[in-house]
Amino acid sequence: MKNSKYRELIIKKASRYYREYDGVETSHDFNHFLRVERIAKRIAEEELADIEIVEAECLLFDVARMMEDRGEIEDHAKEGAAIARNILFEIGFPSEKIDKVCYAISVHRRSAGINPESIEAKILQDADYLDAMGAIDIVRVISSSIQTKKYKKPIYINTPFSKDSYDNSSAIHFIMSQVKHPKIQPENFHTKLAQKLAIGRFKLMKEFVERFLAEWEGKD
Repeated sequence: MKNSKYRELIIKKASRYYREYDGVETSHDFNHFLRVERIAKRIAEEELADIEIVEAECLLFDVARMMEDRGEIEDHAKEGAAIARNILFEIGFPSEKIDKVCYAISVHRRSAGINPESIEAKILQDADYLDAMGAIDIVRVISSSIQTKKYKKPIYINTPFSKDSYDNSSAIHFIMSQVKHPKIQPENFHTKLAQKLAIGRFKLMKEFVERFLAEWEGKD
């Protein structure tokens, strides 16, 4: 799928936000934006969505994430939408599409309990949560538990797993919590392709946890 003429302009304008995670952690660095963009464009092609909107929202949706991590703001989705609006205006992005990009960014957090209305917003939410699944997410969780101050935790501790909420006591406990959480159950994704992709990623995460625990106990 071809890139729009606005892609490089967006990346150039947003580069200072991408660089904030350099050397800090890899879960939300520039590669996260690019992975989400690649998945989203695949879904957009199948759903006949507006590619310019999908591309822009994917390149801008997490620009305010570091501000939230630093405790400067409460919601990176809302602040990210405001930053995106300024960037898109500055590069001459089609004015009639700016609101649609900003809306998708403002509702991309499924944890906020907002059911997006537009297909482009649904695609962003799906693509973002697909990047929180499968082999990519296993690496993201473990690397973050080692390299970051905010998410630092043991790889695993042999304690009972809490089934009621996210269990952050270890990286493996966190992955176990994800497997149980509604947000990454394949049937809860909005688009057909996302549901299909989620099945394989979910299966891998579940099998990884089972295999890890079996090897830890010397049973495999």
